[in-house]
Amino acid sequence: MAEEVLFARVDDMESALSDKVHEADEEKFLIFRSSGILYAMSTDYVMEIFTSVDITMVPLMPEYIAGVINLRGQIVPIVDFRLLLGRFPEEEPCAIILDIGGTSIGILVDTVDQMVDIPKSAILPVPSQNEHRMVNGMCTVPGIANTVMIVDATALINMND
Repeated sequence: MAEEVLFARVDDMESALSDKVHEADEEKFLIFRSSGILYAMSTDYVMEIFTSVDITMVPLMPEYIAGVINLRGQIVPIVDFRLLLGRFPEEEPCAIILDIGGTSIGILVDTVDQMVDIPKSAILPVPSQNEHRMVNGMCTVPGIANTVMIVDATALINMND
């Protein structure tokens, strides 16, 4: 009987290890829409989502910089992701606040859709003629009809490099 318990525990451990390996092969992404195109951002960067935000305009900034917000005493720049990618806003925006390497930045998007787990093996490189440095991969997600573009969050911080 002691052997049966030992085998059961070994099986449980193998199952648990298998689940951990499976989890390591996937990454959680937040899917959002901008000008009819689906984008995904790793949830590692996502801090908060706002459906309404009071933005203070800052003069002499590039067109895609919507302004800044005061987030609990911290001034956070807000980038209009739609304008950054050469699209025009279609709806009242949602704001996604990101923490990228200790730097807070917000992006305005049309809508936030859902969070999904995407296998790393399902993410394909973008074509070499990709005109937007913000996108570094693409994939299809079960249950979503369109191709999803993977956003490179660090490119938001390094826009002027």
